[in-house]
Amino acid sequence: MRLAETSHMSIMNIARRFPQMIVPDDIDRINAEWLVYQTERIPNEWYEKFDGYHSIDYYWKNVFTLKTSSGTDKFISLAKLVKCALALSHGNADVERGFSENAFLLTDDRSLLSDASINGLRATRDGVAFFGNGKPHEVPITKCLLDSVRDAHSRYCIDLEKRREELSVKKKFEEEQTTEKLFIEKENGLYDEQQCLHANLTNIQKLIDEGTERLAKAISSKDFKEIETAQLLIEGGSKKLAVTNTQIGHNNNQLNHLRKKQKK
Repeated sequence: MRLAETSHMSIMNIARRFPQMIVPDDIDRINAEWLVYQTERIPNEWYEKFDGYHSIDYYWKNVFTLKTSSGTDKFISLAKLVKCALALSHGNADVERGFSENAFLLTDDRSLLSDASINGLRATRDGVAFFGNGKPHEVPITKCLLDSVRDAHSRYCIDLEKRREELSVKKKFEEEQTTEKLFIEKENGLYDEQQCLHANLTNIQKLIDEGTERLAKAISSKDFKEIETAQLLIEGGSKKLAVTNTQIGHNNNQLNHLRKKQKK
């Protein structure tokens, strides 16, 4: 793909994916070295053989033997990038091995181990494998190791206290969120009730106005039956008006009390 139009962009994207190994100066040099690489005349025998193809490392080994007219290597940063890319694992064996180790640690009687405990056990196993070749009795006992063991309990207590504080803060935050949610729900309920009461108040006032108008007409026409009906409308409306006004006052008191609590 070295002669493809997209190869230059692709190799630069790959270079930027290795920030731990490829520094900005290397990226600039890779840009120039790739252009040189594209113009090189690569012999077919570097990648082809009579029964197929050579391995990719064989090909790049030959490419990186190319020299400039002064005898220095043509490809320095590009070689670094290619080696980084070829060193990447092309399988998930490490991940699967980690799952297997976790399954070995999490037995039936240790199923409640925390993430920190599992990480600690894994670190201990790795330490024994690295410093003692997998044999605990061959791990060198240093002063630093002894001090670490002596301080293990105090560090555990500090960590435990820290976790308790975090849980306490989290619980307090959740309680505040729940309380605030209840306040909002109660406030919205009171506002809805208030709107309903004011709507009833409007209807009651219309009822009283209608009764008053009918009473005036009945008195003018001396229609005693209509007068009685009008009085019923006015009395019923007045009673409902008194009850509704009481309910509105109670609603306002609840809202004021709720707002004072929220301010606290």
